[in-house]
Amino acid sequence: MSNSPQSSKVVHPSSDTPKEGANAPRHVLRSDQIRVSLSAVGARMCGLYLRDASSGNETNIAVGLENDQAYLAQDSYIGAVCGRYANRIANSRYTDPSGKDVILSSNEGPTHLHGGQIGFDKKTWTVKDTSDTKVCFELTSDDGDQGYPGNFTATATYSVTAPNRLRLEITATCDQPCPVNMTSHAYWNLSGAFDKTAADHVLQINADAWLPIDDHLIPLPGTRDVAGTGYDFRSAARVSDMLPHASQGFDHNFCLTGDRGTLRQIATLSDSDSGRSMKLFSTEAGLQFYLCQHFTADMKTEDGVSLHKSAGIALEPQTWPDSPNRPDFPSPWLKPGETYRHVIEWEFS
Repeated sequence: MSNSPQSSKVVHPSSDTPKEGANAPRHVLRSDQIRVSLSAVGARMCGLYLRDASSGNETNIAVGLENDQAYLAQDSYIGAVCGRYANRIANSRYTDPSGKDVILSSNEGPTHLHGGQIGFDKKTWTVKDTSDTKVCFELTSDDGDQGYPGNFTATATYSVTAPNRLRLEITATCDQPCPVNMTSHAYWNLSGAFDKTAADHVLQINADAWLPIDDHLIPLPGTRDVAGTGYDFRSAARVSDMLPHASQGFDHNFCLTGDRGTLRQIATLSDSDSGRSMKLFSTEAGLQFYLCQHFTADMKTEDGVSLHKSAGIALEPQTWPDSPNRPDFPSPWLKPGETYRHVIEWEFS
């Protein structure tokens, strides 16, 4: 193992950053029951509208902001596809399988979060294919981007696969060994009232274990059984009822049951007042559950509504945090000639 860290230069965006006041075009997917608004900036979900069968009225249940500049001005990753590595890498460094030390850009104190200072959420992706039911975004990340090795190409393909079902398939290739962990950072509020808390939603997660964290939100050694803790969502529970028993709040990885690589239901979110619910499916090994606590009144929706500080719940399927530094965690390594693939599906009722 090398004692001196090696790192390529950090690459910053240039002409691909949207100009102030100019939104990237919105791409709209439709079915009889849902309408999805997507942007090439961050391959981002800007809104998901459910249609009421009796009235025909639509309600947006995915937190979105007023314009592209609002998304880029804050670090909440709202609706974006995060990469190259979603979640956190401790001390913004890792040692690759060959023993080479790699230094990444830091953007949360000493920590590398959601791809670094200029992650994929801040990039304008290329639209490769689009129709009423599908849109494919593509992004190239050059060798050295945010410190990562290798020339990296990612795609994020959204498609409506049933009247009430949205699919996101993420793929990636790289010409050097590189850790990869990509996900959607959508925030959900099934009530559609973004000036109200989402903490009264009811959540169920198919996980028997979770990862406690240190002061930098990095997983501590080992996993913990959810039984007898405020992190036991094996049976559906109201988030606000569990919060007083959750010693560290809610910004944690849940270690999912079932086989990684198999698309399976991993969670259910519901709102009793509206009667709306969402089933979440993924092929990944973990689920980061984050109850937002940091939105501000200055953050507004396209309709001008100021966000409640806890207006959204993020359910981010992914591999486990800091896995490049944790050989006991599910592997994040992508090798040349391989293709990373992560499928996420949301089913609404």
